[in-house]
Amino acid sequence: MSSVDTMSIMGEAFVELATQSPLEKISVSDIVAASGKNRKTFYYHFEDKSHLIRWIFRSDLAEVLHDRFDEEHLVYENPQDPGAMPELPYYAFRKSGVRSLDGSEFVHALADTLQKRPEYYGKALRGVEPDGLRAYLVRLYVPAFEKDIRFILSNRSLDRANVKFLAEFYAGALVSYLATKAASPATSHDLLRDMGPFSNIIHSSMENEIKEQQMRRSF
Repeated sequence: MSSVDTMSIMGEAFVELATQSPLEKISVSDIVAASGKNRKTFYYHFEDKSHLIRWIFRSDLAEVLHDRFDEEHLVYENPQDPGAMPELPYYAFRKSGVRSLDGSEFVHALADTLQKRPEYYGKALRGVEPDGLRAYLVRLYVPAFEKDIRFILSNRSLDRANVKFLAEFYAGALVSYLATKAASPATSHDLLRDMGPFSNIIHSSMENEIKEQQMRRSF
């Protein structure tokens, strides 16, 4: 059995346990008992339960991204980054113009990933602890958005701190919106039902803000 198969078995066992108990009440002992594995196997693959939660998300998302995007559009982490899962894509970079990006399909892919397991992700995204899934998603997408902002800037300049601010702001807004919807049983099955024609709001807003800032600078 491959490592991925073993990890998947433990992941599915954890998701099933999550339908019966709060995530914080599920122990590693519970996971290995439900999966038919042992603690040594668990800790060979995962640092802790938080690592397992992150891996479940990344595995689910990678499946959706591979299904919807050509390989040339997929974005992977640098293997040298701490905690990276470089074999799993986590983002999609798609141009719509010389300095424009279309992030709408990625937003839909991210939402659909969370909707595949509405009860589980509703619980996983409810907490705001530093090692929780919500905080992880913000950390994951800030660097991706920083690269998007630099693409939009092209050869124009913007202070590095401003680039970081914009990336943190938009990553935080996207994750907060989806997490809030996912945590509510009333909206967890259709996270983007109110979005309508604004599915590219993240990147169109980035472009407009940068354009206005550059115009103000030139006067």
